[in-house]
Amino acid sequence: MTVAAPRSRTRCVIVFARAPLVEARAKGMPAAERLFACARHRVLAAAAASGGDVILAAPGPAGPSPTGVRHLPQRGRSFAERLESAFADARALGYRDIVMVPADVPRLEARHLRTAFRRLGDRPTVLGPSPDGGVYLLGVRGDFAPVLAGIPWCTRLVCARLLAKPGGAALLPPLADVDSHRHLRALRDDPGLDAELSFLARALLVRAAFPRPGAGVSRVAAPCRSALASRPPPSAAA
Repeated sequence: MTVAAPRSRTRCVIVFARAPLVEARAKGMPAAERLFACARHRVLAAAAASGGDVILAAPGPAGPSPTGVRHLPQRGRSFAERLESAFADARALGYRDIVMVPADVPRLEARHLRTAFRRLGDRPTVLGPSPDGGVYLLGVRGDFAPVLAGIPWCTRLVCARLLAKPGGAALLPPLADVDSHRHLRALRDDPGLDAELSFLARALLVRAAFPRPGAGVSRVAAPCRSALASRPPPSAAA
């Protein structure tokens, strides 16, 4: 059983999330709604046990979420604008230490978030790197504008450019999000995977290998397939 850390009103976790079905369609895996619902539930539970308040930032209706979660709309036309607006909204609410994560990292746990808050005690920035060059976690203490400025979001340079910012950044262990069937295979092959995630990943891969006759893949264009992703959405011809 996860034990919640003592709550601190100066800390918050912002969870960037779309509805699970929208998330699945945006990534070209419309059958993966249940997997993304599971990932979102786990990320929100980890955030609730982190010791900080939880903010769910969604571009539309947020859908069901645990009691105590504050809902804020994503504001802005580009991903960079929405990210900056979310940090600004959290700062306006009085939070000093702000950690942002997407809802598509099913292996994220409360211990990662607690470590992020601890590291913000001696570093202005903390990063959770993804294997593909992006980040699954971005934590900032103090002025966030210089940290976010000039970052080429949705590219493989995201983590490297954030690391190059003045003041340095603390690093957490790497974790992967789920953006494609390749990521599903990596998730399935993780030796530490629990039974629920293993079942969902394997079922989706079997379904992809043996699609129903005439079944097409639906894609929904989006500026970033994951909130802090390193990859742009696929082209229509992909």
